[in-house]
Formats: sequence, structure tokens, C-alpha cells
Amino acid sequence: MLDELGPFANPDPRKDRITLADLLTHSAGLACNDNDDKSPGKEETMQSQKADPNWWRYTLNLPQLFDPGARYAYCSANINLAGGALTRKTHTWLPELFRETVAEPLQFGRWYWNLTADGEGYLGGGAFLLPRDLLKVGQAYLDGGIWNGRRIVPAEWVRSSTAPRIDINPKTTGLSAEEFGNYYGEGQDGLAWHLGSLKAAGRTLPTYAAGGNGGQVLLVVPDADLVVVFNGGNYRQGGVWGRWGQQIVGDRIIPAIHKP
Repeated sequence: MLDELGPFANPDPRKDRITLADLLTHSAGLACNDNDDKSPGKEETMQSQKADPNWWRYTLNLPQLFDPGARYAYCSANINLAGGALTRKTHTWLPELFRETVAEPLQFGRWYWNLTADGEGYLGGGAFLLPRDLLKVGQAYLDGGIWNGRRIVPAEWVRSSTAPRIDINPKTTGLSAEEFGNYYGEGQDGLAWHLGSLKAAGRTLPTYAAGGNGGQVLLVVPDADLVVVFNGGNYRQGGVWGRWGQQIVGDRIIPAIHKP
């Protein structure tokens, strides 16, 4: 779908094997790591460069460092590239597609969408949503893809996208145990969802979450029938806001609402 943007720099046969699932699990293997200042695919590097305003092409021009699916590195450009494929497939500008399929069906209030340097919708982050509207996304997922009696996404997509696809640990990230803790918590990724668990009231409860830089978090705890949203400003400190789920939801909220 994005072949028309080529030919691409740094040709590598492994690029032909990158799937949407690889992009949505931050495991495409491209030279892209938002936690590495030297990475050419780092979000700030991509957004500040002037050589190519087409960020989809910029990403596809990156060197291929690893086999697709083999190495985990958080990369906003991966998710944005999935947005490029979505735009091309639907022939719809991404903010308009979001309005039609998410914002209006979920009865959102005011919202804003980031654009790329060439005016396309940016899917790598930075959307502005009211916390209560972000909560609606989690509630619709909790209810199997339905909001106020209207189906938003198929139930099978809810199950598939929240199923584990890749492990996140020092081995899969290539980081030492100490470095790993500064950026990540051990867990797994689904398709654009971070999977994990909380300990609460003597139980281990599975979770899935959408996390944004600084601590913008949508956390769903199905077994507790609970959806929680956080806003924060701890930018590039995933080791800080990555603990909020356990410290606030597991240790405080769930025990408070599920008293014996």
C-alpha cells in the first residue's frame, strides 16, 4: 500500500516481511527507538528533520537492524506507519476516519489530532482528548466492542488485539536489567495495547493499557470491571508512570471498591 513512496533507502529483504502486527507491537526491526537519542527513527528526530516531510517514507527509508518480530523497541514511527497503511487502504484522511469511526460513535466532546509535516494525520501520538472520552474507549473494549448498544469494533478484534504477541523484557529489548527498568516494565504487547497484571486483594488481575509519553494512560482491568485514565507529565520516564497501575489501581482503588 505504501510501495508508491519508494524506492527506499537502505534496501533490505527483511523490510518486505514487516507486517502491520510488527508495527503495532513495536517490533518491526527498523532503526527506530524512542528511548535512544542516537536512533535515526526516534520520534523527535523524525519530527525535527527537514529533509523529508513525508514521515511514512522517512520511516521506510530507515536501516533494518533486526528481523521483524524479533526485537522490541518503543517506536512512535511504527504506529504512525500503520496509520499510513490505514490511510491508503481507506482513502480517507486519518482525522476524518477517526471522527467517523471513533469520535462520533463514542460521542466525544472536543478533540484535536496531530498532523505530520505534509498535512497527513499522525498516528504516533499527541492527540488531545478529554479524559472522560478516553475512558469511553476502554469501556467499549470492556463491553466487547459496544458503546451504548452500538457496536464500535467486532468482538473478535477486541479479543485478538488484547491477546499477547510479544514479550517485553531485557532479552527482547537488548537492555541490561538496570537499563530496562528505566524505560519499561516486564509484560507483553498486543496490537497497540500493553498487556500486564495487577496484584489486588490477594489476586493477580490481567490488564491491558494504552500508554502515552509522560503518563497518559488508559488502563482496563476486565476482572475488576474497571477502566481508569491517568494524565501525567513524567515525560520519558516510563519507569515512573509505568508503576502507577499497581501503586494506585492495584494497591488503592480496587481494594477500596471491592471491600469484603
